[in-house]
Amino acid sequence: MFASLLVGLDGSPDARAALDAAIALGRRFASTIVVAAVVDVRVLEAPLLEGAGTGWPEALMGTPAASLELGAVLRERADRLIAEGAERVRAAGLAVQTARAMGLVEEELLALAESTEALVVGRRGDLRGGDALGAHTVKLVRRAPRPVVVAGGAGSDFGHPVVAYDGGETSSAALTLAARYAAAAAVPLDIVHVSEGDEGLLAKAEAFLSRTSVTCQTHLLSGDVVEAIAGFVNRTAADAVVCGAHHGGRRRRSWSIGSHTEALLSATAVPTIVVR
Repeated sequence: MFASLLVGLDGSPDARAALDAAIALGRRFASTIVVAAVVDVRVLEAPLLEGAGTGWPEALMGTPAASLELGAVLRERADRLIAEGAERVRAAGLAVQTARAMGLVEEELLALAESTEALVVGRRGDLRGGDALGAHTVKLVRRAPRPVVVAGGAGSDFGHPVVAYDGGETSSAALTLAARYAAAAAVPLDIVHVSEGDEGLLAKAEAFLSRTSVTCQTHLLSGDVVEAIAGFVNRTAADAVVCGAHHGGRRRRSWSIGSHTEALLSATAVPTIVVR
Protein backbone atom coordinates (compact mmCIF):
# COMPACT_ATOMS: atom_id res chain seq x y z
CA MET A 1 0.00 0.00 0.00
CA PHE A 2 1.53 3.31 -1.10
CA ALA A 3 4.96 1.80 -1.72
CA SER A 4 5.93 5.00 -3.53
CA LEU A 5 4.72 8.58 -3.12
CA LEU A 6 5.39 11.50 -5.45
CA VAL A 7 5.63 15.02 -4.06
CA GLY A 8 6.36 18.13 -6.08
CA LEU A 9 8.36 20.94 -4.50
CA ASP A 10 8.16 24.58 -5.55
CA GLY A 11 9.45 26.41 -2.48
CA SER A 12 5.99 27.37 -1.23
CA PRO A 13 4.75 26.68 2.33
CA ASP A 14 2.08 24.38 0.92
CA ALA A 15 4.67 22.32 -0.92
CA ARG A 16 6.59 21.95 2.34
CA ALA A 17 3.34 20.80 3.97
CA ALA A 18 2.98 18.27 1.15
CA LEU A 19 6.45 16.91 1.88
CA ASP A 20 5.58 16.69 5.59
CA ALA A 21 2.46 14.71 4.68
CA ALA A 22 4.37 12.45 2.29
CA ILE A 23 6.94 11.65 4.97
CA ALA A 24 4.26 10.99 7.61
CA LEU A 25 2.30 8.75 5.27
CA GLY A 26 5.48 7.12 4.01
CA ARG A 27 6.46 6.10 7.52
CA ARG A 28 3.30 3.99 7.68
CA PHE A 29 4.41 1.83 4.77
CA ALA A 30 8.18 2.39 4.48
CA SER A 31 7.39 4.15 1.21
CA THR A 32 9.92 5.45 -1.26
CA ILE A 33 9.40 9.20 -1.61
CA VAL A 34 9.93 10.59 -5.11
CA VAL A 35 10.93 14.24 -4.69
CA ALA A 36 10.36 16.25 -7.84
CA ALA A 37 10.89 19.84 -8.88
CA VAL A 38 9.40 21.13 -12.11
CA VAL A 39 10.73 24.29 -13.70
CA ASP A 40 7.43 25.75 -14.84
CA VAL A 41 7.84 27.56 -18.14
CA ARG A 42 5.16 30.01 -17.04
CA VAL A 43 7.50 31.60 -14.48
CA LEU A 44 9.66 32.72 -17.38
CA GLU A 45 7.16 35.53 -17.71
CA ALA A 46 8.60 38.31 -15.56
CA PRO A 47 5.26 39.48 -14.06
CA LEU A 48 4.82 36.09 -12.40
CA LEU A 49 8.15 36.21 -10.62
CA GLU A 50 7.00 38.78 -8.06
CA GLY A 51 4.42 36.29 -6.78
CA ALA A 52 6.48 33.16 -7.22
CA GLY A 53 7.31 32.59 -3.57
CA THR A 54 10.59 32.76 -1.70
CA GLY A 55 14.05 31.70 -2.74
CA TRP A 56 14.47 33.86 -5.85
CA PRO A 57 17.49 36.19 -6.31
CA GLU A 58 16.41 39.72 -5.43
CA ALA A 59 17.89 41.05 -8.66
CA LEU A 60 15.51 38.82 -10.61
CA MET A 61 12.31 40.35 -9.27
CA GLY A 62 10.52 42.48 -11.84
CA THR A 63 13.32 42.23 -14.39
CA PRO A 64 12.37 41.37 -17.98
CA ALA A 65 13.00 37.67 -18.49
CA ALA A 66 14.57 38.27 -21.90
CA SER A 67 17.53 40.09 -20.31
CA LEU A 68 18.44 37.33 -17.85
CA GLU A 69 19.98 33.88 -17.93
CA LEU A 70 16.89 32.40 -16.35
CA GLY A 71 17.59 28.84 -17.34
CA ALA A 72 20.59 28.49 -15.05
CA VAL A 73 18.80 30.23 -12.17
CA LEU A 74 15.74 28.03 -12.51
CA ARG A 75 17.76 24.83 -12.70
CA GLU A 76 19.84 25.84 -9.69
CA ARG A 77 16.69 26.54 -7.70
CA ALA A 78 15.14 23.22 -8.69
CA ASP A 79 18.31 21.38 -7.71
CA ARG A 80 18.35 23.13 -4.34
CA LEU A 81 14.70 22.27 -3.66
CA ILE A 82 15.34 18.65 -4.59
CA ALA A 83 18.46 18.43 -2.43
CA GLU A 84 16.70 19.95 0.58
CA GLY A 85 13.68 17.70 0.14
CA ALA A 86 15.78 14.57 -0.31
CA GLU A 87 17.76 15.39 2.82
CA ARG A 88 14.54 15.64 4.84
CA VAL A 89 13.30 12.31 3.50
CA ARG A 90 16.57 10.56 4.32
CA ALA A 91 16.56 12.10 7.80
CA ALA A 92 13.16 10.48 8.31
CA GLY A 93 14.67 7.09 7.50
CA LEU A 94 12.90 6.67 4.16
CA ALA A 95 14.26 5.87 0.71
CA VAL A 96 14.22 8.73 -1.76
CA GLN A 97 14.31 9.18 -5.50
CA THR A 98 14.61 12.52 -7.27
CA ALA A 99 13.28 13.95 -10.50
CA ARG A 100 13.60 17.30 -12.25
CA ALA A 101 11.71 18.42 -15.32
CA MET A 102 10.89 21.55 -17.30
CA GLY A 103 7.45 22.22 -18.72
CA LEU A 104 3.99 22.72 -17.29
CA VAL A 105 3.85 21.67 -13.65
CA GLU A 106 0.63 19.70 -13.96
CA GLU A 107 1.69 17.83 -17.09
CA GLU A 108 5.10 16.89 -15.74
CA LEU A 109 3.77 15.76 -12.35
CA LEU A 110 0.99 13.77 -14.00
CA ALA A 111 3.57 11.96 -16.13
CA LEU A 112 5.72 11.21 -13.07
CA ALA A 113 2.66 10.04 -11.13
CA GLU A 114 2.14 7.21 -13.62
CA SER A 115 4.98 5.28 -11.98
CA THR A 116 4.03 5.95 -8.33
CA GLU A 117 1.09 4.89 -6.17
CA ALA A 118 -0.07 8.30 -5.00
CA LEU A 119 0.62 11.97 -5.61
CA VAL A 120 0.96 14.31 -2.62
CA VAL A 121 0.23 18.00 -3.17
CA GLY A 122 -0.37 21.13 -1.12
CA ARG A 123 -3.58 23.12 -0.97
CA ARG A 124 -1.94 25.79 -3.13
CA GLY A 125 1.33 26.35 -4.95
CA ASP A 126 3.43 29.20 -6.28
CA LEU A 127 1.17 29.85 -9.28
CA ARG A 128 -2.08 30.82 -7.64
CA GLY A 129 -4.76 31.16 -10.29
CA GLY A 130 -8.37 31.89 -9.43
CA ASP A 131 -9.33 28.64 -7.73
CA ALA A 132 -9.70 28.58 -3.96
CA LEU A 133 -7.42 25.54 -3.84
CA GLY A 134 -4.86 26.85 -6.30
CA ALA A 135 -4.69 26.20 -10.01
CA HIS A 136 -2.15 23.37 -9.80
CA THR A 137 -3.97 21.45 -7.08
CA VAL A 138 -7.35 21.52 -8.80
CA LYS A 139 -5.91 20.36 -12.13
CA LEU A 140 -3.88 17.59 -10.52
CA VAL A 141 -6.81 16.24 -8.52
CA ARG A 142 -8.99 16.28 -11.62
CA ARG A 143 -6.53 14.48 -13.86
CA ALA A 144 -4.16 12.40 -11.72
CA PRO A 145 -3.95 8.71 -12.66
CA ARG A 146 -3.45 7.81 -9.00
CA PRO A 147 -5.03 8.84 -5.68
CA VAL A 148 -4.09 12.37 -4.68
CA VAL A 149 -3.23 13.23 -1.10
CA VAL A 150 -3.99 16.91 -0.55
CA ALA A 151 -1.99 18.04 2.47
CA GLY A 152 -3.64 20.36 4.96
CA GLY A 153 -2.47 23.03 7.33
CA ALA A 154 -2.55 20.60 10.25
CA GLY A 155 0.07 17.93 10.76
CA SER A 156 -0.99 14.30 10.63
CA ASP A 157 0.36 10.84 11.28
CA PHE A 158 -2.52 9.29 9.29
CA GLY A 159 -3.63 7.19 12.23
CA HIS A 160 -7.32 8.16 12.40
CA PRO A 161 -8.87 8.16 8.91
CA VAL A 162 -12.49 9.04 8.12
CA VAL A 163 -14.18 8.06 4.86
CA ALA A 164 -17.15 9.98 3.50
CA TYR A 165 -19.68 7.49 2.13
CA ASP A 166 -22.94 8.03 0.26
CA GLY A 167 -23.35 4.66 -1.46
CA GLY A 168 -22.41 5.96 -4.90
CA GLU A 169 -19.71 4.67 -7.21
CA THR A 170 -17.12 7.26 -6.24
CA SER A 171 -17.63 6.92 -2.50
CA SER A 172 -17.56 3.14 -2.86
CA ALA A 173 -14.15 3.48 -4.48
CA ALA A 174 -13.12 5.70 -1.58
CA LEU A 175 -14.40 3.12 0.91
CA THR A 176 -12.45 0.36 -0.85
CA LEU A 177 -9.21 2.32 -0.70
CA ALA A 178 -9.85 3.41 2.89
CA ALA A 179 -10.40 -0.24 3.88
CA ARG A 180 -7.16 -1.27 2.19
CA TYR A 181 -5.38 1.57 3.95
CA ALA A 182 -6.81 0.77 7.39
CA ALA A 183 -5.96 -2.92 7.03
CA ALA A 184 -2.40 -2.25 5.85
CA ALA A 185 -1.73 0.42 8.46
CA ALA A 186 -3.56 -1.50 11.23
CA VAL A 187 -5.66 1.52 12.20
CA PRO A 188 -9.42 1.81 12.84
CA LEU A 189 -11.69 3.43 10.28
CA ASP A 190 -14.63 5.78 10.79
CA ILE A 191 -17.34 5.84 8.11
CA VAL A 192 -19.60 8.88 7.96
CA HIS A 193 -22.80 9.32 6.00
CA VAL A 194 -24.84 12.51 6.02
CA SER A 195 -28.58 11.95 5.70
CA GLU A 196 -31.83 12.27 7.59
CA GLY A 197 -32.43 8.83 9.13
CA ASP A 198 -31.00 6.69 6.33
CA GLU A 199 -28.98 3.96 8.05
CA GLY A 200 -29.26 1.42 5.24
CA LEU A 201 -26.17 2.68 3.44
CA LEU A 202 -24.08 2.43 6.59
CA ALA A 203 -25.23 -1.17 7.00
CA LYS A 204 -24.06 -1.77 3.43
CA ALA A 205 -20.65 -0.31 4.28
CA GLU A 206 -20.43 -2.43 7.44
CA ALA A 207 -21.28 -5.55 5.45
CA PHE A 208 -18.48 -4.77 3.01
CA LEU A 209 -15.95 -4.25 5.80
CA SER A 210 -17.08 -7.40 7.63
CA ARG A 211 -15.13 -9.33 5.01
CA THR A 212 -11.92 -7.55 6.00
CA SER A 213 -9.82 -7.28 9.14
CA VAL A 214 -10.67 -3.60 9.57
CA THR A 215 -12.12 -2.30 12.82
CA CYS A 216 -14.72 0.30 11.90
CA GLN A 217 -17.39 2.52 13.35
CA THR A 218 -20.23 4.05 11.35
CA HIS A 219 -21.75 7.44 12.02
CA LEU A 220 -25.00 8.85 10.67
CA LEU A 221 -24.76 12.62 10.53
CA SER A 222 -27.37 15.23 9.69
CA GLY A 223 -27.35 18.71 8.23
CA ASP A 224 -25.18 20.22 5.54
CA VAL A 225 -22.85 17.56 4.13
CA VAL A 226 -19.65 19.58 4.30
CA GLU A 227 -20.35 21.18 7.67
CA ALA A 228 -21.36 17.83 9.18
CA ILE A 229 -18.23 16.00 8.00
CA ALA A 230 -15.89 18.87 8.89
CA GLY A 231 -17.48 19.09 12.31
CA PHE A 232 -17.06 15.36 12.84
CA VAL A 233 -13.38 15.59 11.89
CA ASN A 234 -12.85 18.39 14.39
CA ARG A 235 -14.77 16.71 17.23
CA THR A 236 -13.03 13.36 16.89
CA ALA A 237 -9.52 14.63 16.15
CA ALA A 238 -9.51 12.63 12.93
CA ASP A 239 -6.31 13.24 11.00
CA ALA A 240 -7.20 12.19 7.44
CA VAL A 241 -10.29 12.20 5.21
CA VAL A 242 -10.87 9.85 2.28
CA CYS A 243 -13.41 10.87 -0.37
CA GLY A 244 -14.17 10.38 -4.05
CA ALA A 245 -13.97 12.38 -7.27
CA HIS A 246 -16.50 12.13 -10.07
CA HIS A 247 -15.88 11.24 -13.70
CA GLY A 248 -16.40 14.15 -16.07
CA GLY A 249 -18.01 12.06 -18.83
CA ARG A 250 -16.82 10.25 -21.94
CA ARG A 251 -15.77 13.36 -23.77
CA ARG A 252 -13.77 14.78 -20.88
CA ARG A 253 -10.24 13.73 -20.08
CA SER A 254 -10.51 14.85 -16.46
CA TRP A 255 -12.54 14.04 -13.40
CA SER A 256 -14.63 16.55 -11.51
CA ILE A 257 -13.62 17.05 -7.89
CA GLY A 258 -17.27 17.42 -6.99
CA SER A 259 -18.72 20.28 -5.02
CA HIS A 260 -18.73 18.43 -1.68
CA THR A 261 -15.17 17.18 -2.02
CA GLU A 262 -13.83 20.54 -3.11
CA ALA A 263 -15.65 22.24 -0.25
CA LEU A 264 -14.25 19.67 2.21
CA LEU A 265 -10.74 20.46 1.02
CA SER A 266 -11.39 24.08 1.95
CA ALA A 267 -13.28 23.36 5.18
CA THR A 268 -10.83 20.94 6.81
CA ALA A 269 -7.19 21.30 7.80
CA VAL A 270 -6.26 17.61 7.77
CA PRO A 271 -4.90 15.77 4.72
CA THR A 272 -7.54 14.52 2.30
CA ILE A 273 -7.04 11.48 0.09
CA VAL A 274 -9.07 11.95 -3.09
CA VAL A 275 -9.91 8.75 -4.97
CA ARG A 276 -11.51 8.46 -8.37
